[in-house]
Amino acid sequence: MNESAYPTPIGQTHPYPMTFGQILDRIFRLMRSQLKLFIAVSTVPAVAMVLMMALFFAIAFIPIFSQLPKQPNPEQMIRLFLPSMFFIMPLSLVVFALYLAASIHAAMQANMGIPISFREAYGTAWKRGWRYLWLLFLSYIIAFLPMLVIELVMIVPMALFAVDKTSPVTALVYMIPLEMLLFFAAIVYGVIMAIRLSLAFPASLAEGLTAWAAIKRSGQLTQGAKGRIFLVLLVIYALGYAAEMVGGMVLMAVFGIGALAAMALHVQLASVAGIIGIVLASLCFAAFLYLWMALLWAAFSTAFAVLYHDQRLRKEGLLRAPSQAGELA
Repeated sequence: MNESAYPTPIGQTHPYPMTFGQILDRIFRLMRSQLKLFIAVSTVPAVAMVLMMALFFAIAFIPIFSQLPKQPNPEQMIRLFLPSMFFIMPLSLVVFALYLAASIHAAMQANMGIPISFREAYGTAWKRGWRYLWLLFLSYIIAFLPMLVIELVMIVPMALFAVDKTSPVTALVYMIPLEMLLFFAAIVYGVIMAIRLSLAFPASLAEGLTAWAAIKRSGQLTQGAKGRIFLVLLVIYALGYAAEMVGGMVLMAVFGIGALAAMALHVQLASVAGIIGIVLASLCFAAFLYLWMALLWAAFSTAFAVLYHDQRLRKEGLLRAPSQAGELA
């Protein structure tokens, strides 16, 4: 993978600000020309997520399943879930920070017509890994801290009541509608702030900015453009959701036909043929899920790169040609 050939460049980006349709077209053409590279870069977080989920399953669920058919102990479930989540979440943050830096750097270079390899993309991310980790952490806290606080306010009392096996206080039950309303408001706030912070990674990569400076820079670049950025990201999400639904229905149809064929042939689930069929179905589903996630992540990273360059053109005018390192002037 590290020695893969350089993708064929599609030429430098527009020298002038683009329309909404041109932005989407640019993203699509970059995705098509750099598909192998983007999927390769996305392999790292995809494999890491699978391994971390397997680890979470081993830590949290196997001890619970070992108690069956007895009723699982809620107190034990909480003791198992919380430590495993506190262990896995920081790992996820590290992996995704490196991935975002690598994928956005690859997209920015491709957008400028500069060929880049898998090794170069992750090499750039690794050089300033701590900066990008801090940037992702700050962005997450700024955008989603209110949502996390409300979730804790809603979940923690219920978990404590489940452990003590007592009924919730009536006041807490009546507060649920208010908490749901606050949670919805926190989601809206989170989306707005996420859009405001959406160009922080490209700014940090292209201009060599620290985390705080990149956050401020993203706020400047997205000023007056949040609606356009939101619509671009919404189109990508809608296309990804539609692809997921269509692909899921196709897989379900294939699995259904396979199940009917197995029933007609009297194949038992515990038999060798039944186990092979289940394994093949699981592998097909995992491959589809990986491909869908890789393409969706790559599309968002490419969108951030294209939007960053377009916003710089709108704010600052014509940019100089990229340097040998690929950074914008």
